[in-house]
Amino acid sequence: MRKKVLGLGAAAMDIVLQCESLPREDGFAFIRREQLMPGGSCANVLVTLVRLGTNASLVAALGDDHYGIMFKDELAQTGVGTENIKIRKNGTSLHTFVTVDSRGARSIFVNPGDCLLSLSPEEVEVSMLEGVGVFYTDMFPGHAALKLARFALERDIPVVFALECPPSFMEQCGIGKEEIEQMLSLCTLFCTGREALQELAGQSDPEKAARHIYRLFRPPLGLVVTSGEKGALWLTDEQTIHMPIFPVETVDTTGAGDAFAGGLIHAYFFRGQGREDSLQFASACAAIKCSQFGPRMQAKEAQVREFLQKHTLNKKILFGLR
Repeated sequence: MRKKVLGLGAAAMDIVLQCESLPREDGFAFIRREQLMPGGSCANVLVTLVRLGTNASLVAALGDDHYGIMFKDELAQTGVGTENIKIRKNGTSLHTFVTVDSRGARSIFVNPGDCLLSLSPEEVEVSMLEGVGVFYTDMFPGHAALKLARFALERDIPVVFALECPPSFMEQCGIGKEEIEQMLSLCTLFCTGREALQELAGQSDPEKAARHIYRLFRPPLGLVVTSGEKGALWLTDEQTIHMPIFPVETVDTTGAGDAFAGGLIHAYFFRGQGREDSLQFASACAAIKCSQFGPRMQAKEAQVREFLQKHTLNKKILFGLR
């Protein structure tokens, strides 16, 4: 049986509003296009994996409202396993309002509902890890994620932790710094974005922040940071790889980090590529996503490989932890 990725984390319906520019305070903006689209960071990563050819399954709690039923049905249609999704009676599913301007910049308003964060540790079981090759989580919610992470490590299953939101936002969701640090001490690979990393480390320079967190927690496979237009880096004891972005005509940056994470997991854990090639593959996935509207990448592995054949990057590799 082929190994799969088990993901526990954010699953949401996105109401995406396209406009020419994001309105200022007390300002206005005309909506050019409005769409209801399944999203949520963890679910986006899993859909990316399935489209690339890696099996994936989601652990989450949804409501039995219109958003929750539509989300589960659409996820199943994409090929992501839904057998571990809990449906709450009379529940309100997580949903977001995403405004996207003509440059692809976005603002996101979140209605957390009353289901996603209600998933309890008692509702996750070790049997969920049967046939799993990688456990992925963004810690929505935290205690259930920590329980599955511990089960995974006991079974030598790599744990990929993605800190998608700054700790201050996580705190509002009931996920405190102590829980984040517990996951950092458990994870095999830590992935995060610039803003979340800067706040976590208390440093403004992304690379210095990365080195600070890496030295504190030493995830065995290192730390990966995405920094928007500045590209990404993968930090380990042996080397630091800097990968610039691929230049594309940006339509929508929503979900670019999720496409990156899915591409990285697929290339490194399931295709056996090295760090450099995996980072480049992930960057290609993010670039392709930015050229497409909506929160999820619409491309298969062959299309990503074709993209890579047409584009080259001037990557930089530094050896040794400075």
